Amino acid sequence: MREGKRTVQITRSANGTDATDTHRAAAGRAAPPAATPAPERSHRELAELLERVNVVAVCESNDMRNVGDHWSAAGRTVQWVQRLGGTISLYEAASFQRLGKHSPLQGKLVVVGGSGLVGPGRFESCVESIFEQRPAAVALWGIGHNVQAGVHRDPTSGWRRRVLKDGVTRLWPEWLARADAVGVRDWDAGLPWVPCASAMLPVFDELRDIEPEHEFVVLNHYERGIDTAQARAAGRDFEHLTNNTEDLRGTLARLAAAKVVVSNSYHALYWALLLGRGAVAVEPNSTRFHGFRWPISYASQADWLIAVEHARPAPEALDQAREANLEFSERVLQIGRSLGLVHPREAVNPGLGVPVDPVPGA
Repeated sequence: MREGKRTVQITRSANGTDATDTHRAAAGRAAPPAATPAPERSHRELAELLERVNVVAVCESNDMRNVGDHWSAAGRTVQWVQRLGGTISLYEAASFQRLGKHSPLQGKLVVVGGSGLVGPGRFESCVESIFEQRPAAVALWGIGHNVQAGVHRDPTSGWRRRVLKDGVTRLWPEWLARADAVGVRDWDAGLPWVPCASAMLPVFDELRDIEPEHEFVVLNHYERGIDTAQARAAGRDFEHLTNNTEDLRGTLARLAAAKVVVSNSYHALYWALLLGRGAVAVEPNSTRFHGFRWPISYASQADWLIAVEHARPAPEALDQAREANLEFSERVLQIGRSLGLVHPREAVNPGLGVPVDPVPGA
């Protein structure tokens, strides 16, 4: 394990952007407007999707505005979950509560995750509603803390304890105890560690050995820009991307083409580590950025270029992330088999990820 913390106008912590735009963004320019959100499907459409499956994968959303959130879903990244289940959004799952005993989630194995679903607000409310719909079992796969407002760090326990405006302190919400299997992406947080399931994707094996062409690449969240004026003034050669894209393979290839990934998007930082690259988090705006198992650097808009010089890779990250996901996959699969929701003779390899095809025209 690498050193815990170092200060150089920035802090490296041993404890991540979501993806990129398929276009090369002008350096320093804010990301393009988000794509139109995908409409939620009708209950009739969802019922038809789920009536023939015993496994339901619940993801944060179906939008492709954020490639990281899209590919954090176990139903899109883990082969057996994708093959045996149907994938719906968190909001679609919550909407079933009004159907009462007719909810399509009743009697199913429901796999929720990943993404930062833990924090006061609509995400937690949606997840809680799933437990009220009488599923046979619920697995929380790679979810994590994501608190942005009304919270500060408790100096006695670090980022993991949320000290809210009313003075209430809590580590994890009580509803996690209702799940049959829990794996959180936050390291050393008092619960089993299972990072984002996107680590299972075989595309990482293809891209890790790419020889970097650039010292760094900048990938900003489509809602928050990163100031690259200083880097441009210094004549640095780099690509500037956003996470507003459908092209996961292209995004990962462009991250792998640099030694260091500079980002304010969780998944871009996480993927940088899995690719064996250094990671610099620019002005992290949520607790989600402080739960990485491996060292990343933290910087402001003004000094991230300095942080690039101190960012170090974590070559062990991919193997460790996959090992944790494999163990959790085996556990969830066993729950499904024990409940009769996955046939005992069904041929399943719990360690296989989903192949990622190139996006036509990207």
